[in-house]
Formats: sequence, structure tokens, C-alpha cells
Amino acid sequence: MSTFDRRTPTIEELKARLVQRNTRNMRCAEFMRSAYDEKYLERRQRSLRACHMPAEEKPLAPRRENGAYVPQLAARLEDDPNLTDGARRCARKIAEIVHRCDRENRSAEITVTFLMKALRRSRRTVQYYLRQLEHGGYIAVEVLQWRTRMCAGLAVRLLAPLLPRHGWPEKAMKPGAQQPAQNYRSNIETERFSRESWALKCMDGVFRSLIATLPRFPSLPSTV
Repeated sequence: MSTFDRRTPTIEELKARLVQRNTRNMRCAEFMRSAYDEKYLERRQRSLRACHMPAEEKPLAPRRENGAYVPQLAARLEDDPNLTDGARRCARKIAEIVHRCDRENRSAEITVTFLMKALRRSRRTVQYYLRQLEHGGYIAVEVLQWRTRMCAGLAVRLLAPLLPRHGWPEKAMKPGAQQPAQNYRSNIETERFSRESWALKCMDGVFRSLIATLPRFPSLPSTV
């Protein structure tokens, strides 16, 4: 059984009730203002007109047909749970280049910038794909040094887990056919380093600068 408080409220209680009522009215007014906003009504009407219609098809990006193809690869690349889809796509692109340029040695000189344009990904993402493939044992990467400390690119070599067991067929060249011209071959002499050696080589300058800032050891007194 509910009871009613029949006592006369005080001035403080009346002020508190008035504040609560004003706050509630302000919230209701703000909600109605946002609900019946002109932009909101415009979006609502547009949604009601087009909700039953299919989405507009976006135009396809232009594609260039150059006759390139991806060679046969091991199914382990597709079944490996430690690789992302981007890393698999990067492996296929590298295999395409190696198969076209130097399928006998299973290696090719590639730059990260080229892979960025081919895969339409950022530099960090491409480097992450390469580290995944290298950690999984699919490729071996070496850094190409040109002149003093400039990195000319990467030497990527395909390893056995990436290739099929029956191997790749040799190039279909007739005996005694003329070899490809050397006019467009690069004459840049490069030196190869492993990633670990290249990292240490790049840190030599920083290490020397750090050593130069350290105080020297005090000279020991000479005893005769």
C-alpha cells in the first residue's frame, strides 16, 4: 500500500524539483531539435527513396594487359596460416618477376618502391610482407649497397618451400638464338649484405657519435 507525503515541501525541495524539470525540458528540446534538423530530414528522405534500390556500381580502374602471368608455386603458400593475404600476393608478384628475369638462379633485384606501386600498399606494409615471407622460409633477402652508404635495392631469392617439387620449365629458346641485348642492363656495381649486417653498418655512424660524447677515462698514474 503506497503512502503519500502530505507535508508541505520546503523552499529547497521546490527549487530542486524546478531544476530537475528545467533540465528534463532542455533535454527534450535538444532531442527534438536534432531529430527535426533539416540535414537529418534530408538524409532521412534520401534514405527512404533509395533504401530499396541497389548500390551504384563504381567504375572499374583501367587495366593494362601486358601478357604477364604468375608461375606455378607450392600450395604451402596458400595453406600457411602464418601469412596474410597481402604477403601471399607479394610472394606471387616476386615470383612473377623472378620467373621472367632470372628463373635459373631463382633470384632478382627488386626495390621496395616497385613493390609499393605494384601492390598499391605503403612502404611499411610492403616491408611487413617481406618480413613475413622471410620468417616463413619462403624467400631470402639481401641488401644491395651502392657507393658509400646508399641502398640500391634488395636481392630476393626464392627458396624451396615456395617452389613446386617438379620445378619450373626452362626458357623455350632455340639453340644458337641471339641473347638479349645488354644495352639496358645496369652497370651499377653493388655489394650485397644481409639485413643484420646492413643494420649494424648503418648504426656505425650513430655508435661513433655516441662514443664521442662519452667522457674519457682518467689517465692512470705512472709508477716507476
